[in-house]
Amino acid sequence: TSSMAPTMPTTPTEPTTPTAAAVTLPSDGNMYLDEMDTTLADTTAPVMLATGEMHEVGAYMLTCTVGPCEITIADGEVMATGTVTPAYTAAAMATIDAAKMAKMDENSGRSLGMHSALTDATGTRGEAILGGTKDDDLEIMRGMSGGAMVTDGRLGGKSGWTGGMADRTVSGFEGHKLTRKTEKIVVYTDIAAAKHRSFLTHYAGAATAAIPDSTETITVQNDAAAANHGRLTLTTAAMAAAGNAGLLDPTKFPQPKDEGEGNNAYTYDNMEGASKKKNSFKGTFHGAPGTYRCGDTAAAVDCVVTVSDRSTSSEPGYTVAGSSWIFTPDTANNPQIVNQDGDHMHFGWWVNTPASAATVGQYLYDAEIFYGGSMPFNTSVDIIALDGDADYSGPAAGLFAVKGENAAHGEFTATATLTAKFGDTTAGATTGAEGGTISGKIASFVRDDGVANNWALTLGAAGIAAGGTPADDGKGSGLVTGGSNNVIGAWEFQMYGPTTAAKDPTGIAGAFRAAVDANTAVAGAFATK
Repeated sequence: TSSMAPTMPTTPTEPTTPTAAAVTLPSDGNMYLDEMDTTLADTTAPVMLATGEMHEVGAYMLTCTVGPCEITIADGEVMATGTVTPAYTAAAMATIDAAKMAKMDENSGRSLGMHSALTDATGTRGEAILGGTKDDDLEIMRGMSGGAMVTDGRLGGKSGWTGGMADRTVSGFEGHKLTRKTEKIVVYTDIAAAKHRSFLTHYAGAATAAIPDSTETITVQNDAAAANHGRLTLTTAAMAAAGNAGLLDPTKFPQPKDEGEGNNAYTYDNMEGASKKKNSFKGTFHGAPGTYRCGDTAAAVDCVVTVSDRSTSSEPGYTVAGSSWIFTPDTANNPQIVNQDGDHMHFGWWVNTPASAATVGQYLYDAEIFYGGSMPFNTSVDIIALDGDADYSGPAAGLFAVKGENAAHGEFTATATLTAKFGDTTAGATTGAEGGTISGKIASFVRDDGVANNWALTLGAAGIAAGGTPADDGKGSGLVTGGSNNVIGAWEFQMYGPTTAAKDPTGIAGAFRAAVDANTAVAGAFATK
């Protein structure tokens, strides 16, 4: 007999179900394809493929490289067992390649067009910034809190512009962007927050007070013992200038309408008769509370204040007719004005980007660079009195274009460094250069497309025009050099700050244009302290 136990039958193993995995479809060319080509319909039944077989769906070819493969599509997601390799179909690749080539051709054409605009220093092919000269039409203000307020002109400027939003910062300068159709302005400013100042301190210190950006003045009553101490009298011309400077109460005086809507006029009836506006009312002047009065209450004279609309070709402007105006401050509450930062600079650029190529196949760009400040250092006597060296540094920004094989165009930021040699009459001296010379560099360029570069510009010594007309004091211009000191462009500057005897300017701003090499052009502006 055998002692071995009988062998028990084994339980058969259940077959395993293949696990489905997500298939990642190519997407790098989707931007060049019609939206419907990349939208996949759900499968009603699994698609079965053997090794080597393919299945076309939309813009994609699915190949079963290790089968068998079972493919399902739900909500645009592809799931498959086995190994499935996805790719674009031949037709899709042809569309993508053609679109890429067209995009490359457009980029090349646009880069060439921008290069032409940046090397067109005369500006003969386009309007200057905002239809004016340089930055004459820009308005930069700031409240007691928050950031700067930038508009394309006083009183809100011309119609159609949107933005003014701060969307960038460089070395202490807040950048603002304004847009209108195909135009864009970028303005960098270091304006500080406004501060309160006593109305009486500001106005009741002399017989007359100046109106910003105007030759008109205000007559001031200065009898400190009188109840109307600090009372202002404005002629019709001075009243118009005050309106243009934004000093009038916006709730009491007309504000400009949009383009095409015509002038906005208020009539103030001196006899308080049928007119909608009375000749005497409470309001603010320069932010301070008080009382307005139009003319002499004993005379039947209508005062009319009119402001033009926001035109695309000119800024709104005030005109005043009828009689002088009187503003009496509410002295009981120590009236305060909002005093703007009086020593700030700004710089930036403007570009008009064509939506498409011109009939000759060219992209006709327009571009301008600009700079400015609230307090030009323009007293020749003070410039001549300066002596010694002073260093300045700050941010620069602008536009670049590279034509040819590596075609590209866009924006850049950089760093400007300057050295002022006050009293130096040697290198770069020009007529009246007893004020000295200024030279410097633009370096550390950073392109917005992320491409590294080693651009560097040398700003050749430029004489400070201290002996010319007052409008030219504190300014200068010179050449940009590179490599073996070959001339590759030009630059200019203006000094800013209070003209205190023997005190250096607080800042220098300027602009430059240069051909970095045979294919590369840059144009930008800067502000240094």
